[in-house]
Amino acid sequence: MPAKTKNRIPNQIRCYRRRRNLKLRQVAKLAGLRTPSHLSHWEKGRKVPNLENALRLSAIIQCPVEILFYDLFNAIRHDVFTKRQSSLTKRNDT
Repeated sequence: MPAKTKNRIPNQIRCYRRRRNLKLRQVAKLAGLRTPSHLSHWEKGRKVPNLENALRLSAIIQCPVEILFYDLFNAIRHDVFTKRQSSLTKRNDT
């Protein structure tokens, strides 16, 4: 998994939100959040949105989820690759 800074999940939400000139409140409202505090927690890496909210962010900000959570996505991809290679090696050994 990615290196967490003080138990935070790095992401690019704030960066891409700002590139689109969107305010925190605007994105929160478009995402159907009651307050912008949830979005703020996601941007700061304190919490991770569920799948539906991550997809909403992706649609609002017009950026793929795997780019918004680049470090996490790459860590997962590496983990899957490693497990796949291990599985293939074990299969070939038998």
